[in-house]
Amino acid sequence: MNNTLKLDLFLEINRLQLKEASRKLGKDIGLEDKREFKSLRLLLCNMYIQGQGKITVSRKKQSLGGKRYNPLDVGYKALIASLNVLQKSGYITQVIASHTKDAIATIKPTDKLIQWFTDTEWSNDRVTKTVGTYVTLREIRKQNNHSVYADFKDTKYSKWLSERIREYDQLLNSCKISLVGVDEVVFNKFTVQREFVKYESTSQNMEFSFGGKISAPWEDMPSKFRKHITINGEATVELSVDTSDLDAMYKVIAGSPHSQSDPYHTMVDGKAILKHIVKNFSLFMQGSKSPKAAAHSVLNHYKRSALEVKNPKEIDVNQYEEYVELKRLIKPMNIAQAFLGKHPKIADYYNRGKAYGDFIACWESDIAFEVLMELTKKDIPCLRICNSFVIPAQYEELAKNMIDSASYVDRRSISKDLPTKKDDDT
Repeated sequence: MNNTLKLDLFLEINRLQLKEASRKLGKDIGLEDKREFKSLRLLLCNMYIQGQGKITVSRKKQSLGGKRYNPLDVGYKALIASLNVLQKSGYITQVIASHTKDAIATIKPTDKLIQWFTDTEWSNDRVTKTVGTYVTLREIRKQNNHSVYADFKDTKYSKWLSERIREYDQLLNSCKISLVGVDEVVFNKFTVQREFVKYESTSQNMEFSFGGKISAPWEDMPSKFRKHITINGEATVELSVDTSDLDAMYKVIAGSPHSQSDPYHTMVDGKAILKHIVKNFSLFMQGSKSPKAAAHSVLNHYKRSALEVKNPKEIDVNQYEEYVELKRLIKPMNIAQAFLGKHPKIADYYNRGKAYGDFIACWESDIAFEVLMELTKKDIPCLRICNSFVIPAQYEELAKNMIDSASYVDRRSISKDLPTKKDDDT
C-alpha cells in the first residue's frame, strides 16, 4: 500500500532538549549554518511523525513560499544540504527522480535514524504544528510545472473561512485517522486547508471564489485504498456524489437540484453514450471556450491516461478504446450538443472559459464544505476526498441526509455571472 506523504512545512520541535540534540546531530554530520539546522529539524519532525513511511520533498531551486505557506522560513538551499548530509551519514534513504525537471526526492528514515529518535526520547507531544494559513491562493500558471502560491490580504470572508477550517482541522486532529493495509499509516499533526486559484476580477469579494478544494494528506488517495481508512478504530464508509458538479450548477443557477434520475444519460442518433464519456464532456465544457475545444480536451484526457504513462490502468486503456470507437460513429460535437440540450437550465453557463470552470468548481467545494461544517458542529469527523465523503459507518444515514439536503450558501454576496479581467483560458 502506498503511504507516501508530502513534506509538511508546518512542523517544529517544541522542547529545548530535542532542539539541542538535533543541533548536535547536525554538527556531527557536517552542517554549519543555522538555516541548515532549521531545515534539519523540519525533516526530522516529518520523518518522526510519519514513522517508517516515505515522504516526497522537492529539491527544486525555488522558494518554498512566504510566511503563510512556510512559517519557519525554510530555504531550498538549506533543505537540499540537509537532505544530502542525512543520506551521506546513513540516516535516510533518498531516491531522486532525476528524469523530472522538478527533481522530486522520496526519502525514508533508516534504522539508524529510528534508533536516534528512541535514544533522544522523541514523542508526538514534542512536535508542534505551526499553521501559517488555513486558506491558500495559488497562481493560475505553474512555474516549471511547479505550483506557485501567492501572498494575500485577508478579507472578511477569508477570516470567517479560516476559523471554520480551524475548527474542522482540530476535530480531525483529535481523531486517530489510519490507513490499514500492508503497512499501517497514521495521519498525524496534519493541516487541512482550502486551496483557491488566483484570478483578477472586476467584481468585489471575488478573491476566494475559484477552486477552493479541500487540501489534506489523503486528498489524492486512490479509491482502492479508501476502504482501508479507519477513524478512531472504526471502519468507514465512502459516500460518493457522482453528480456533484452538476448538482452545484443546478443549485446555484436554477435555484434547485436537478430532477433527472440520471443526468448523464445522453442519446445521439438513437445510441446511448457511455456515461464516462458524457461526464468528461460535462467536466471539460465547464472550463472550455467552446464545445469544439472541450471535445479536443476530452480526447487528450483519454490519450494521456492510456498512452502517455508507463503503466496505464486497464480501465483507462478500455475507456480510451471505447471513446476512439465511438468517434468513428458519432461526431464529438454532437455529443456535446446533445448533453447541453438535455440541460437547458444550465446550458448557457458551459463553455465560458477556464476561469468560469474554476468558479463552478468553487460552488461544488462550497456546498461540500457546508456539509463538513454541519458535521463538525456535531463532533462527527468526515474526510473529503475527490467528490466523496468518508465517514465512520455509524453516521452513514445522518451524513447521507445532510449531503442530499445540502444547499449552496452565497457567503460572499457575488453574482453567478462572472466579470473577470483577461485571464489564462488556454
